[in-house]
Amino acid sequence: MFTVIDMTIDTNSVLELKNVTKTFGNLVAVDSVNFDLQAGEIHAILGENGAGKSTLMHLIYGLYQPTDGKIYISGKIRRLKSPRDAITNGIGMVHQHFMLIENLTVAENIALSLSQFNSSVVKPKLNMDPTESISKEYPSPIKLSRFRYKKDEANRITEAHSNRFGLFVEPNALVRTLSVGLKQRVEILKALAVDARILILDEPTAVLSPQEVDGFFAILRTLQNDGISIIFISHKMKEVLEISDRITILRRGKKVYSGRTGELTSQQLAREMLGEDIPKVKRNQSEVSTDLVLSISGLTVKDNRKQTTVVDVSLNTYRGEIVGIAGVDGNGQREFAEAIMGLRPITSGTIDILGNQPKGTNNIRHCVGFIPEDRRSMGIITTFSVAENLMLNMPYLGNVSKWGVIDQKAKTENVKKLIDTYDIRPPSSEIPASSLSGGNQQKIVVARELSPQPELLVAVNPTRGLDINAAQFVHQNLLKQRDRKKSVLLISTELDEVLQMSDRLFVMSNGKLIDATEHRYNIETLGLLMTGKTDINE
Repeated sequence: MFTVIDMTIDTNSVLELKNVTKTFGNLVAVDSVNFDLQAGEIHAILGENGAGKSTLMHLIYGLYQPTDGKIYISGKIRRLKSPRDAITNGIGMVHQHFMLIENLTVAENIALSLSQFNSSVVKPKLNMDPTESISKEYPSPIKLSRFRYKKDEANRITEAHSNRFGLFVEPNALVRTLSVGLKQRVEILKALAVDARILILDEPTAVLSPQEVDGFFAILRTLQNDGISIIFISHKMKEVLEISDRITILRRGKKVYSGRTGELTSQQLAREMLGEDIPKVKRNQSEVSTDLVLSISGLTVKDNRKQTTVVDVSLNTYRGEIVGIAGVDGNGQREFAEAIMGLRPITSGTIDILGNQPKGTNNIRHCVGFIPEDRRSMGIITTFSVAENLMLNMPYLGNVSKWGVIDQKAKTENVKKLIDTYDIRPPSSEIPASSLSGGNQQKIVVARELSPQPELLVAVNPTRGLDINAAQFVHQNLLKQRDRKKSVLLISTELDEVLQMSDRLFVMSNGKLIDATEHRYNIETLGLLMTGKTDINE
């Protein structure tokens, strides 16, 4: 039985959804949801993977249209047929994966966004049919081919918005040279430049260091003081409780709770999300063996631009331990992991796995599992079915094939077992992986790589995009790997995750590996190390 707590709907809501439903065939992704957003509030949306959060945001942003129900903006019914309609109505969205052009400057990225609209804000006529699409009534975009880029004007617009909202960033800086935190500022500036008064933020702190999170929250409060309304989607309960004014929880497409922040504890909120209590994962002390699994010596690696991103790194891992590497995205973690997996050539140094120095991706034959940081480009093939993606693993294929021929019955049984065990939703093995939420796509990768119980598991942000229950499940399996005397290398931007799971702790900053085990109980020091400050005694 769902426990729904509804607050009185304010007639001055800037955004209101009434009985909104979205179905995909027989699947009800959003089930008669009521939701309202007030001017100048930060409203958090919580829910496990598959709860309907992404679908609901896509409805608000015009990527999907409701099967039933109505969307009101400032008290008037609106039909949002596209993101253009949403933007024209003052709605902006900052995606978890940034939508920036790396080789352009900050000002050029913002100008490119502005080029899709007239310089004046497009507003509906007072007497127009409120159910009509705004862009249908006003087809006013400026095509990019006709847009004359004026550097001074673009810089002025960028500086004006930067100063107004405290989002300071150099207009002429190339996006590829910016830190993750500054890139996020550019994304927000893009939305504000087209006069967004409602911001949807999807997992906005996923790739930020503790210090960057503090700065980001200060920015959100500045925007809030300016009257901008924010929808904050996150799996991080601590941050939700710190920054939000209200919280709405979805479970299996239904709204099951809505109330003021602080009415429920984090444990109570988790129970509303899942419908049950979940035990905390505890990491007991483990006896690390002397059996060497991974040995790296003097490793130097370059990125795709031929810039050195991993600098003279040496590291050993042993059976029965989880070695954690914390760090802000973009400090060489991706290139480091890819080099270990044979996916990237090394400039110098050696990589030894179980006494072998495999060439290319032959390390997979030595039972090495890999959870990459980017599930869409490296973890799954989106056009393949769920079943096909679950079988993209040589040790796994050996269980369902003989003489190169797949046993269909064995395949079906194994795939069903993985779907049930890892709670992949919707539970159909034949639909394309592209139709699943990001969290469920991540579950496919985790299920495929963990199920063979590899001797060495290289996991990069394994719980990114996962809800509390799914993240707990992954953590339990990582600990099981350790307890089976396997070796786990955990690379994560989630500092709490690394602290909770690792037996030994390192920080990667500017391509260098820093032993930080002795600082594991000092969050401030770890944050400084993550941002590149090596002399922490100054």
